[in-house]
Amino acid sequence: MKSLTRIILASWIVAGSLQLKADDAVTIAVRPRVTNIGGTAELKVLVSRNEANRKLLWEIDGPNFYRSSEVQLDGASAPRSYLFRVHNLPSGEFEVRATVKRNDESTAADRSDLRVIGPEW
Repeated sequence: MKSLTRIILASWIVAGSLQLKADDAVTIAVRPRVTNIGGTAELKVLVSRNEANRKLLWEIDGPNFYRSSEVQLDGASAPRSYLFRVHNLPSGEFEVRATVKRNDESTAADRSDLRVIGPEW
């Protein structure tokens, strides 16, 4: 029973740390922020519900490496959270971005950093 309580408490803490503020349209969290070469990073993107939201674009951009993907959003009825995994990362410093594109041509964005350490192959 203690294990279940700890798991529930940890889930609430993590979920609370990723909640959007009222004025945040999109928030991105990268886990882990530092990983080894060849490792995997998880990108958790939270998008506020807004009828104008139409696309979510995430990007990882660094030296000699770029990866991105785009997801269609169905306005206010789209899910709030999205999880993406990027595998086999090369060493370097990366900027991680999430951008929401709206039907009125406006955008909202958030960014984070990712560091991959280790010798080149």
